[in-house]
Amino acid sequence: MTNPVDRFRTVLHPLSKTLRNLPHYRHTEYGLILSCTALGIGVGFAVYIFHAGVSLSESFFNRFFVAAESNPLSVLRFLFFPLITAFGGLLVGILNQTVFKKIEQENLAAVHRAVKEEEGIIRGRASLKAILAAALSIGSGGGAGREAPTVVLGASLGSTLGRVLRLKTDQLRVLCGAGTAAAISGIFNAPLAGVVFAVETVIGHLSVQSFIPLVISSVMATATSRLFLGDRPILITPGLVTITLQDYAFLALAGLASGGVALYFLKAYSWSERRVRLNLAGVTPYLRPAVGGLGAGLLVAILPTMLETTYEPVNLAILGHGTLLVAVLTVLLKPMSAALTIGSGGAGGTFAPAMKVGAMFGFAFGYVLQYFIPGTSPGVYALVCCAAVLAGTYRMPLAGGLLVFEISRNYGLILPLMFVSVFATFLVHRTGVRTFNPSVSK
Repeated sequence: MTNPVDRFRTVLHPLSKTLRNLPHYRHTEYGLILSCTALGIGVGFAVYIFHAGVSLSESFFNRFFVAAESNPLSVLRFLFFPLITAFGGLLVGILNQTVFKKIEQENLAAVHRAVKEEEGIIRGRASLKAILAAALSIGSGGGAGREAPTVVLGASLGSTLGRVLRLKTDQLRVLCGAGTAAAISGIFNAPLAGVVFAVETVIGHLSVQSFIPLVISSVMATATSRLFLGDRPILITPGLVTITLQDYAFLALAGLASGGVALYFLKAYSWSERRVRLNLAGVTPYLRPAVGGLGAGLLVAILPTMLETTYEPVNLAILGHGTLLVAVLTVLLKPMSAALTIGSGGAGGTFAPAMKVGAMFGFAFGYVLQYFIPGTSPGVYALVCCAAVLAGTYRMPLAGGLLVFEISRNYGLILPLMFVSVFATFLVHRTGVRTFNPSVSK
């Protein structure tokens, strides 16, 4: 008869062996998958915290906006908006020069550099600076988007987790890419686009070893963010859209035209940012974001579509409720608005501004086309050009189309979205202009 103690030891032996070998599992593929699962959940929750921070900042500054709108004197109301945005910039300047004085402003290029050249190391304080400064910049009416700080946050969490687990350099780089994918997936509720975005902009290549962790972190981040933020599409479309074979000729034209708009965005932003940095070189760093905020706020006072706290202008364009003049002015001025915020020391990115410019251009394109082709829907062109300009400015034909497809959930547009994105990217590629994508910036 078997001794009960011996039977207990027999059952316990595999478990004890597993526990003894647990430190070694972190260097295996199984350990990397578990790490990416935890990372995805963590990034999804961090996206929620950042979203709440931007909303809190927006609510604070909205009190002043409401007071400005209720002012019976239109001149004072016009002047009040820039002052609010300048105040937000002042807070950013104080934050940058006190709490984070020795920390550089990180962006997508810094994440790519960390993965390719710096063994996947991104400091946690850099991401904290990015999200706090972005919350103040965006909430007060700045012209930059929230996607770049989120990417820095996700990649930083991946880097931190990898260093805590003492992973190898290759695994650390994969975790940075997985954090990037999780960040885009979480903030946009778009897991496919998150994976492809990380491949096209940060990692630069695709392998089985990196693809599986990217997918896992992306899915877990999306599931976590949905738990807190809901599962509603960001872009509102009127319904399933049917595209005929004859429409693809005009879609090709729209794609090439969107490539031209992407080139304008890149050139205008680059020139404006250089001018802002040059002109503010003699201003104390404490006040530079305030001066940039003043300029961005002036544009908001002229054109409320410059605000980056909402996708309402894009949705109005998609639903065909925009006006041609507002659309054209937004296309022309939005690159300057983003450059004023980022070039002066504020935080944010160019991802959402590029989408907005694309949607406004698409609406204008469809608006004009309907006079020649009755029945043309400006809203459809707003949606497809939104993807095309984004794809062109970042030279990421797959991620641009997939992102707009996932955030609109209009299955009838997946083919035209990819079609126009390829045309826009091709045109930008042929010109050799430097884009916002650090993987293919030259």
